[in-house]
Amino acid sequence: MTQKSPSLEVVLNEQDVKALRRRTDERRRLPRLNLAGEQFKLITGKVFSVSNLSNDGMALRVLERADLKWFPIATRIQGTLKLGGQKFETKAIVRHLGGDAVGCQFDGISEDLKAVLARFLDPEELGRELKPIPASELGAVWYRGPSGTNLLLWRASDGQYRRIALFVLGNYMQWDESGGITTGQTHASDECAEVRGIVHFETMLLDTDEKPDPEKLEVAKKLLMSSNLPQDLKKWCVRQFS
Repeated sequence: MTQKSPSLEVVLNEQDVKALRRRTDERRRLPRLNLAGEQFKLITGKVFSVSNLSNDGMALRVLERADLKWFPIATRIQGTLKLGGQKFETKAIVRHLGGDAVGCQFDGISEDLKAVLARFLDPEELGRELKPIPASELGAVWYRGPSGTNLLLWRASDGQYRRIALFVLGNYMQWDESGGITTGQTHASDECAEVRGIVHFETMLLDTDEKPDPEKLEVAKKLLMSSNLPQDLKKWCVRQFS
């Protein structure tokens, strides 16, 4: 006799089910540049762009599927991390494979690298590094910064902005005219990115907070206030997140 598989509701508790539904329902195609200033050079000599950085680890972008052979789960890797014009000998452990991204956890980094990461990932520093990038989507304005920082704004045919989305440090903060403010965390999906020239579109899963997180909103406001956006636009964005 065929045995039925247990339902998710039986296996998971109510909180887990709600989180899973949020991640399944909320998906976003996020543009990224294929060329990143931060790079990791394996001890073998292979060089990979660092698409995201945190105090605990990094995500590497693997353009050629054959290069995934270097990154089995739980493998310890060693190489040189190029960050802000400096180079650091770095060890890490492969924790996640998804699409063309490899998630790695640092393994005993130096105090010098810790200090550089703290400065590099400070929201004010990330804001100062935001640069405008041509957006392919009609009505969209795109600013990009280090470590996967992306600010996207959309405006209607009348020129008025209707939506803001900021992706930074593994979190997102969004405002739109109809839904107001939402915050949450981002997770890379297992889908391979769609590549268009030097831009690729990465599918992100959004784990939405039950209510807007004040700490995430403070990060957004601090980043925006330190940015080089036009003053009127900067103040308008901060007001929407207040």
